[in-house]
Amino acid sequence: MSSTQWHPGGKHLVSPDGKWYWDGIAQEWKATAGPAEKPPARPAQANAQPPPERGLSSFAGTVRSEDLAYGQTVLVWARWILIGTGLLLSFWSPQSLSTLQIQLAAIIALAFGNFYLHVQLLRGHPALDNVVYGASAADIAVITALVLVQGGYPSPVFIFYFAAIVGISVAFPTWMTAGYTAFVIGIYAIICLATAPGDEYPAVFTRLLMIAAIAVCGNLFARSESSRRSDAIRIHDELLAEVEQESSVPQAAKPAAPVA
Repeated sequence: MSSTQWHPGGKHLVSPDGKWYWDGIAQEWKATAGPAEKPPARPAQANAQPPPERGLSSFAGTVRSEDLAYGQTVLVWARWILIGTGLLLSFWSPQSLSTLQIQLAAIIALAFGNFYLHVQLLRGHPALDNVVYGASAADIAVITALVLVQGGYPSPVFIFYFAAIVGISVAFPTWMTAGYTAFVIGIYAIICLATAPGDEYPAVFTRLLMIAAIAVCGNLFARSESSRRSDAIRIHDELLAEVEQESSVPQAAKPAAPVA
């Protein structure tokens, strides 16, 4: 029994190893076209999920908001300004030892959290959105606690609300900026109404109006910057696509030189 077989095309005999076929016209054996090489298999480790991170690094990852990714730097530096000014005011005219201890405890706790966020930015790992939202809420809580400890309306620490609202307005979405600002205005209005004399209500209204104005101005600037960044990215992508399209078009063939 012959060990040869028919070529898949049905026109030639193929050798048992499949590497040669008989060309009846040329009366010789010719090499068959080898099968297409398969792409190399991806290593199994490429599809494996990375092990879950432990410790403080688990609070860092891929941010979901592009504006927040750019605004985290502003938040971190605004918080450092808040911390430095708070330490200065705490030691400038302390009311009592217990009040100073409470102020220092709150400011140091805020500094530890901001130090972690700053380190993550330096490492190129921005914190997750929820972590940044929680840190900003902690800023407002610490400022409110300091205002209450220092007597409410007479406390000069209310200016820290300005730094916190500036960072929030340039980093957070508009609707979230409005929510944080409304909460700050509401809580500070309640504190002032409970601790301020009646003839100081115009000053209270002015402070609340300043907080709202800072939020509006910061958010308008952030939206303008986001629009400018989107336009720059769009123009870059259009130019890149145009260059790729021009490079993919084959050049016209040159006319053959006449034979001498």
